[in-house]
Amino acid sequence: MKTFFPNATHVVVESPARDWQDVLAGRSDASITSNIEAHKLVEKYPDQMMIVPVDKAKARTPLAVLLPQGDQVWINYVNHWISLQQARGFFDGLKKKWGL
Repeated sequence: MKTFFPNATHVVVESPARDWQDVLAGRSDASITSNIEAHKLVEKYPDQMMIVPVDKAKARTPLAVLLPQGDQVWINYVNHWISLQQARGFFDGLKKKWGL
C-alpha cells in the first residue's frame, strides 16, 4: 500500500486485531480491503463506515481454497463444482454483484 499512498502515514495493525477495528476505534482514518468485505462492513456499521468509490482496483488479488492433499475424492468434487459453476455463469454473477 505504501506504493499507492506514499504520502500517507501507515499504521501496522497487529493480529488478532483488524484494520477496520482501528478505524472504528478512531486510531486510523481509513483502511484498504476487498469490495466484498467493504460492503459487509458498511452494512454492519452504516453510521461509522463508508466506501470511497474508485475507478478501478489498485491491486487484484485472487482468492483460493485450501484442500487436503490426501483427499482426492474431495478435491475432485470441489474441482467439478467449480467447473459447473463457471459453466452456469455463477462466478460472473458474483463478480457483477461485488463490482469485481
